[in-house]
Amino acid sequence: MSSSKLALYTQKMKEICAAVAARDLETVLGYFDDECVVVNGASGTVGDKSALLPGFEEMFETFPDWTPRVATSFLEGDTVGVLFEVTGTAGGSGPKVTWIGTGYSTFDPETLKIVRDVYYMDEAALEQKISDSGLVG
Repeated sequence: MSSSKLALYTQKMKEICAAVAARDLETVLGYFDDECVVVNGASGTVGDKSALLPGFEEMFETFPDWTPRVATSFLEGDTVGVLFEVTGTAGGSGPKVTWIGTGYSTFDPETLKIVRDVYYMDEAALEQKISDSGLVG
């Protein structure tokens, strides 16, 4: 395992998180190859790069201050596995909610763009946190 490769790919993931926090989706999408395969591990859907935008927009609508942070990362080949700590204020005025998510991003080592992105989140637990916050009935 190359610690320099892990550091490089983890830095890219941190840059993506910073762009998400800044609501700069153009920059976020720039980290993904145009032919990127995107897998939503929670729903089992597979799409392409265009599948990313609706997911980001939905999270911004639900949590206007949605902010992911890389908590830890691991490397296998050119795939970095990331545990994210995520925070957001439910509905923009509710309580701040914190949850975890995981992602597996495979990088092209030449272009340093993500060519395969798989993410998982316990959506039921997050929905319960939103419900507990009083945002939904």
